[in-house]
Amino acid sequence: MNPRVNPALGETEAVEIEELRSAVLAGSNQDLAHAETLPPESYGSQAFFDLEVEKIFRTDWIAVAHVAQIPNVGDYVTIDVLNELLVVVRGADRIRVMSRVCLHRWAPVVSGEGNTKLFSCPFHRWAYGLDGQLKAAPHMDEAEGFDPKSCKLPEIRSEIWHGTIYINLSGDADSLADRLSDLDATFARYDMDELVLAFSYKYECNFNWKIAVETFMECYHHIGAHSKTAEPHAPGRFSFGGDGGKGWTVCYAPWRPDLPIAERTKTGLPEFEGLSDEVLRNGGLYSIYPTTLFNTNADRIHWTTIIPVSVNKCIWFRQVLVKKEALALPNYQEIIDNIRETGMAIFQEDIEVNDMQQIGAQSSLATVGRLSHLEKTVWQFANYVRSRVQG
Repeated sequence: MNPRVNPALGETEAVEIEELRSAVLAGSNQDLAHAETLPPESYGSQAFFDLEVEKIFRTDWIAVAHVAQIPNVGDYVTIDVLNELLVVVRGADRIRVMSRVCLHRWAPVVSGEGNTKLFSCPFHRWAYGLDGQLKAAPHMDEAEGFDPKSCKLPEIRSEIWHGTIYINLSGDADSLADRLSDLDATFARYDMDELVLAFSYKYECNFNWKIAVETFMECYHHIGAHSKTAEPHAPGRFSFGGDGGKGWTVCYAPWRPDLPIAERTKTGLPEFEGLSDEVLRNGGLYSIYPTTLFNTNADRIHWTTIIPVSVNKCIWFRQVLVKKEALALPNYQEIIDNIRETGMAIFQEDIEVNDMQQIGAQSSLATVGRLSHLEKTVWQFANYVRSRVQG
């Protein structure tokens, strides 16, 4: 790494990175009973964020979409990941993730989401097929040696695991399917690649990406942030973290013991078949490192990916997925509206406390904090971050 002077700090970025990396790694050998948070500086340091981009986001697998968002040939969604402008599209043969930057003079050839047969650049009308191949380039007949057949939008390495579409920007990560093989049986319960999209939302968050992941993955905060929403029926003190595996972990959020399971599964949506009473009572909050999050329920999946934008900003993409049969229910929209209203209320409570965390982490008096046994998944996630930045 070549040191670059950071005028605001009066020291080199290289020195800052190494000092903060050392502070982060200081907690590597802790057991859960002695576990501490990552240093607060790691949530606000531009130099450390740059290190995370290099060691995590450009080398690991990042979720960018779910197949339910693009069910038909020609369906597409766009997403930006670390200044890479991408389009996820279902072609006639397969799903691709490609650059959406025109090969002519770099204007994006598509934005938003929809269905199309061609991606047509609004600048000079160069047009590309669903496979990225250039199909039209008006008035290029006098450009000597120009060969449209040699022009194709670059494709990003992608892999689909139980309906989630992941990308690897470096192109050389180990297979995601191999890494998550011990989760296959768990996710097979939900027929993830057969679900349909009930609703989605996108939210720009003014806090570090790690804060978003950590909050999703523990229920200890129910006692404070969700005292009137989640805590009454799913008290945080009953939650517990699983052992996890290579690249993932899980937190279970049991229903209050005196509440019947039927109370948890009474939305009216068709339920997944064959789920045990234990699965129904405990639910599951799964984290696929670094930023894919799943909330499994008896009748729906809350699918989330967190996309980092800067050291103190990330974008939260959530899709709520249900069984196809749900669409035929006469009161389907009423059910979905109720789920959306409840989910958004809890989400806004998280946003409020996460904003506070980001502000507090910048204080010169902020220090490393101790973790509760209820935050096992936060400890596991911190160890993932440590393992990625140590090299």
